[in-house]
Amino acid sequence: MKFTHSITSLVVASALLSPTSPSFAQNDSHTVTVFAASSLTRVFTTLGSNFQAAHPGVTVRFSFASSTTLATQIKAGAPADIFASADATSMSSVSAQVPHPVDYLVNQVVVAVPKGSRIKKISDLNGGATWLQCAHSVPCGIAADSALKSEGSVTSSPVSLEGSDASAAAKLLSGSVDAAIVYKTDVIANLGKLTAIPFASAVAASTQYQLGISGQSVKSKSHWAQTFFRYLKGHDAEKLLVASGFTLSQ
Repeated sequence: MKFTHSITSLVVASALLSPTSPSFAQNDSHTVTVFAASSLTRVFTTLGSNFQAAHPGVTVRFSFASSTTLATQIKAGAPADIFASADATSMSSVSAQVPHPVDYLVNQVVVAVPKGSRIKKISDLNGGATWLQCAHSVPCGIAADSALKSEGSVTSSPVSLEGSDASAAAKLLSGSVDAAIVYKTDVIANLGKLTAIPFASAVAASTQYQLGISGQSVKSKSHWAQTFFRYLKGHDAEKLLVASGFTLSQ
């Protein structure tokens, strides 16, 4: 299930369907196209708005979805100047298009439950609780599988495997399930509604985000793409990312 948000409307499908569409966005000195993991939706949308306010006339366009989905789209020719992936595997799969990514952030999955839930510890997922996680092939699901294996106390099965972290968090917030394994940043974004139960092994529950700029944007000397890429790694962006619950990569 794909979740897409844009400051200015971005229609990826049309790029995929056009046989003549370029592998990456044409050099447009006032437009930057960013593909980013759905777990970055809130913070990147804010950063994009702040950047646009500081640079009138510049448009930052976003497509948010699971990193696996975005990587598939990039390989198929969808336009993107910048790719922010929630795992290194998705990023490495587009090495021809994004050749020099950097480690960017670390996030951790947790068991998220509504405030006041009877679920107080990981093993409470057993015994009739309904819970879900992300699909095994997407970063938040891979981290969930690793965390559950390390924990070793959960014998029940998820009632659903969601296509993205955003979808998993939305279903929990809607009351569809008792719990969901999502990123801790989802809980921090909804502190009035959710509580996080951490896994014993932070390492097993963690995922490494990477950030890269397309080779085409570098080759064409796209000024605003390179400027926004630097902004995403700058002090102001780092402050907001840390406040949102991400850990900066060293």
